[in-house]
Amino acid sequence: MGKALIAPALLLLSACVTAAPVEDPRKVWCDHNTPRRPSLAVVQIMTRGELDEMNSFNGKGADWCGWKP
Repeated sequence: MGKALIAPALLLLSACVTAAPVEDPRKVWCDHNTPRRPSLAVVQIMTRGELDEMNSFNGKGADWCGWKP
């Protein structure tokens, strides 16, 4: 029974490895995201919540990454 618990315990311990600290999280965010520019047809069917989220996302990109409208 003890041997049966060794493998799961090792798997759990291996999942605890931490990544190296990131120097600038904003740079990482900018490297992995691009502006959201949906077509007019898509914008017309988006809900108010979706529009607000998209505008917030693009606003963050403008502040952190220098995106232009």
